[in-house]
Order: sequence, then structure tokens, then C-alpha cells
Amino acid sequence: MLHQPEQPVEVIYFPSSAVASVVTPTRDGRSVESATIGFESVTGLPSALSGEPSSSRVFTQVAGSAIRLPADKLQEQAFRSAPLLHLLLRHIEANISQAQQSVACNALHEAGQRLARWLLMTQDRVSGPVVPLTQEYLAIMLGVQRTTVTLVASAFKRAGLINYRRGAITILDRAGLEREACECYALSKVRFDRLLKTPA
Repeated sequence: MLHQPEQPVEVIYFPSSAVASVVTPTRDGRSVESATIGFESVTGLPSALSGEPSSSRVFTQVAGSAIRLPADKLQEQAFRSAPLLHLLLRHIEANISQAQQSVACNALHEAGQRLARWLLMTQDRVSGPVVPLTQEYLAIMLGVQRTTVTLVASAFKRAGLINYRRGAITILDRAGLEREACECYALSKVRFDRLLKTPA
């Protein structure tokens, strides 16, 4: 667990090989993911700059390494450097955009499309064909029942798109998975790639 709702963000994390999930929990114990953060960005950024408590739960989705930085040190440097502040604002905008796209996707698209999008987004951040996740975890990320994930994952496996064993999903046919995904993945990928470019 990296950040908790209504708790101050004292340390932020720049993932290098780890992948983090930003999720919104509800009172009945359910939750749904609103953003995925990997090597392209940083966790807890809005709270680190504003000093406000975290509004979401952020935890490690895929194990790996990350760089820790005290939030007050980032805030201090950001307010001294206009170029750094501009870069941080670009990351905040990209994460907000991803969260907005996730809201639309969760409301309007089918579970299969959403699972394909989510697997592709995670693979972009782990840079390999194996996504180390359980179906139970996928259900949490997509905000659906585990049985729904099992049905969709089984269909993807029969179609030769993925293979899975306990705790890991291997993407066998990325192009096929992209065809199964809704337009939300392509839109998110454009923003992801733009964020990785050096700002003018």
C-alpha cells in the first residue's frame, strides 16, 4: 500500500519496473481502478504538490522497483523551478485524462473490451508479454465479479489471445487483443506516448 484515502501523502514513488494502481473504494468494500501508473509517471503527485490528503487508494499492482522521494522536497523544488512545475503539471493532466477515460470505459463498454484495454495498458508498463496478475485482482480492477473475468479470460484463451496460470497472464496475440479492446486503449496510448516525449 502506497497511499490511503484521507491520509497525507508524505512520500511519492516514481516506479521504474513496478506498476501501481489508483483505485476508488466504496463503503461496501468494493473498488474500481481509475488509473495505472508505471515508469511514465509518479504516484500521489497532486497531493504532494497541494498538501491535501490523498483522495484515492494507491497500491502496487505489479511488484518491482521504484524511487522514493519525500513529498515536501518535491514541492519545494517545484515551486523554485518553472520547468519542473510544468513537467509535473503535464503528468497530472495525463493521469486525470486516464481517469476520465476509465470512467467512460467502465460505464459504456463491455467487460471483454475493458479487460483487453487493461491488459494492454499494463503490458505497456511491464514491457514484456507476462502480466503477473490473478483473475481476482482483475475483477477488482475492472469492478466486476470474478466469474465475469473468468468467462472473458476463457474466451480470450480459446481465441489464442492469452494464456494464463495462477498469478500470471501471458499475452500471446497483442494485435488480436488490440482488436478486442475498445477505442479507450488507443486514446490512452496516444496520451501515454505523448507524455514520454520531452516537452518543448
